[in-house]
Amino acid sequence: MPPEGRTTTLTPARPLAATRHQRGPRLGDLLVQAGAITSAQLERALKEQLAWGGRLGQVLLSLGFTDEVRIATAIAKQLGLPAVDLDRAQLPPNVTQLLPLELAERYGLMPLGAKPVEGRLLVACFDPTDAGAQSAAAKATGLVPQVHVATATSIDRAIRRYYYGDASPTPSDARFTVTRNTMDPQLLTRSERDLTTRVAELEQKVEALTALVQKLIPADG
Repeated sequence: MPPEGRTTTLTPARPLAATRHQRGPRLGDLLVQAGAITSAQLERALKEQLAWGGRLGQVLLSLGFTDEVRIATAIAKQLGLPAVDLDRAQLPPNVTQLLPLELAERYGLMPLGAKPVEGRLLVACFDPTDAGAQSAAAKATGLVPQVHVATATSIDRAIRRYYYGDASPTPSDARFTVTRNTMDPQLLTRSERDLTTRVAELEQKVEALTALVQKLIPADG
């Protein structure tokens, strides 16, 4: 059981047990239902994810199909969860004692406070459909997570601010986010952007050649 922390004044969220039945739809389905992305964009992103790995939210961002705020807003609305602006929220100084840094960085979670008497842990995350992250937090703390939705980059900054005592990433790692270890497209060098463009062009050529080969191969029987 972690040390008692001061409870935040954030809007109470539904506990994990109360929202489990609502998290049946996958993240992509939720975003399509909320109008944040189209079905075609989701299909493209899922193909990219299958080919290269990574989290769906980050894939959608890297493809430029949507932005973090739209994703967070759509998720919060669809799941009936409160959203929190971590750049403006004032959290208790001892909030870092509520969740180990390793888990916060691995799963992209930021503790907001606790209600020890109720056995609740207030936590912000980018993807509330990630049951594994909430399960890990519950196992590590012995508390039931009450989820708030926040953008991934604001969670990164909060982790830096409260766990590291630094409001922003250092220049040496500024091109990578803390929780996702994903390159920020805006900070790519010209050569890196050129390489990314060439890779995309090669992928398109491979897809075209694959389609041509499939047409040339006679069907069985």
